[in-house]
Amino acid sequence: MAFPSGSRRSIAPLLALLALSGPACFGGPGSGSPMLMPSPEAGSGSDAMVALPRKAGTPASMTLVAPKPSASARQKARAEAKAPAAKVSGAKAPAKVSTGKGAGANGGAAKAPGSKAPAMKAPASKARPAEAPAAKAPIAKSPIAKTPRVRVDSTALEFAVTARLAHEPLTRAIARRTRNPELAERAAWAVTREAGRLRMSPSLLAAVLLVENRQLDSSAVSSQGAIGLMQVMPMHAGSYGCESADLMNVDANICHGARILHLYMVRSRSVTVALKRYNGCVRGANTPRCYRYPVRVLRTAARLRHDILASATPGDQRVRM
Repeated sequence: MAFPSGSRRSIAPLLALLALSGPACFGGPGSGSPMLMPSPEAGSGSDAMVALPRKAGTPASMTLVAPKPSASARQKARAEAKAPAAKVSGAKAPAKVSTGKGAGANGGAAKAPGSKAPAMKAPASKARPAEAPAAKAPIAKSPIAKTPRVRVDSTALEFAVTARLAHEPLTRAIARRTRNPELAERAAWAVTREAGRLRMSPSLLAAVLLVENRQLDSSAVSSQGAIGLMQVMPMHAGSYGCESADLMNVDANICHGARILHLYMVRSRSVTVALKRYNGCVRGANTPRCYRYPVRVLRTAARLRHDILASATPGDQRVRM
């Protein structure tokens, strides 16, 4: 059956009604003849028909097939479907709460933050057998560089301290060993002066003075007739160019005693022999236990020198006398 091309769309409903009207049309219920429908995709001037097959045993009223929409209808439907989707995409999507766990390997969704994840049990580590402590290697000790000791001439250092501080260090040293500080200062000044003139050690000269007269009694006279601080025999008075021959005078007595000791040191082979001669122990024994005299003097001189050098500075070591 053919219809004019311009009336296909309006006739399509009529064809549907005819198909539903009964078995009179299109061969009855038992016929397997196909049902002819106008093709919507055919051109406007075409009279092509589409033959739709009917399943066996299916009533004619149930084999109605809706016509396919045209290309323009499909484009319009697509445009309408995109419009609401664009509106929905313009709205802000609710922020997703990240739980820190992504989808699993099987595509499962991440769990909600409120849900508690089952605690993962750490695999029980097997106890390792106790290892024996490794023996420590001996630490090689680096050799400590020993600084060489610089030998200092104590006599020269004593001269340097005396040249810088005069008689003050010797005054303090003598005052610690006597009860007469005023006479200690006067005696220290005289000893320092004579030691500088004769190039003798001040501590040695002061040690002879303290051993001979520890109380610093300028008027003392021994059993052998020796007078004053350094116990000078009267026969030496006025002989050595001293300013006074009065052996009771502190300065004159120290002047005589220092020059007598210097003379013996020049004539003797050692300080010990010079001290014995000063005490009169070379040929005789004028005083008891005179052989111990040099030991006592040298021990006292060492202590006095130690007290004097306590005032030394590094600059005193560079002074050459």
